[in-house]
Amino acid sequence: MECNKLGLGKGFLKVRAKVSGFLIAKIEKRNTLEQVIVVKKRNTILTTGLQNLLNAFQTYMSGVNYLGENAPSPGIVITTSSGQQVTLAFLTSPVISVTSNSAILSFTVRDDTTNSYTAVSEELVTTSAGYNIPIATTNLSITKNSDEILTMTWVITVSVSPSGNIIYIPTVTPQGGGWSCGSYGLVCGDCVESSANSQWPTEAIACSPTGLSSQYPQTNFITSTLFTDMLYNTYGKGSSRVIPYVSGTTLIIYTLYCLEYFAVGVSNFATYTPNSNIGTSCYNGSPNLNPIYLQVYMPSLTEPYMGVQIEFTT
Repeated sequence: MECNKLGLGKGFLKVRAKVSGFLIAKIEKRNTLEQVIVVKKRNTILTTGLQNLLNAFQTYMSGVNYLGENAPSPGIVITTSSGQQVTLAFLTSPVISVTSNSAILSFTVRDDTTNSYTAVSEELVTTSAGYNIPIATTNLSITKNSDEILTMTWVITVSVSPSGNIIYIPTVTPQGGGWSCGSYGLVCGDCVESSANSQWPTEAIACSPTGLSSQYPQTNFITSTLFTDMLYNTYGKGSSRVIPYVSGTTLIIYTLYCLEYFAVGVSNFATYTPNSNIGTSCYNGSPNLNPIYLQVYMPSLTEPYMGVQIEFTT
């Protein structure tokens, strides 16, 4: 099946992702059983923060240059009543949880020093593609005394709403997908027109679905790992590719249509067609994606492009 000629396509599956969150602060006396003080405050998600996260996401997937804000370090930045700024580092990587329609990340910091201050505002700075990006602010007011320990947990929720023929798969831990093949390193002969040559330089044969692709055959899906990776990851800049596209707070991951399936991983892109009992995959990186972010299945298409359009809102 040859690739269609370049042109404006409509083969995009639509997904909406609403980002929200709140900050919880806990004050407890050191070495005592006295009552713990807990306060909670909703945050404001920064539009520029979402844009910078998407640009960083595109950087590690596509190798483009990131031009957004880069803070000195990740963590929760506290501004005190005296105007001093203190960055509390994350205790661990964020804790990930999921529901049937959301992906949730919880970032925790702790100040167990003898410092005393009143915090009047806070900023959440996460890491993406090697950059530290401020993504949310709030103005929770709380006082820490020298004999107290302050613990803060910032919870960010991405509520995912697919529309049309695509499903959302919650993945608490990253899941693999794509195709396992018997012979690698051939020259892709199935996608031969226009820019598809640079997108799919390698072909493999004797391929069969693996992971989520085998569990969800002939299915369009997107996993929660895409959203949690966007909000926090330790990846670096990827090699040059042209498939992901960012406009404002909208992310489009697409390809020129040439094979029935299209799948995306961290920095790998692959297409696939069953070809009776011996599947063929054209890919960039590897046809076996771990983790897998999304899969598109379009057995026939009159438009030249296929992919997923994700609109992020607050």
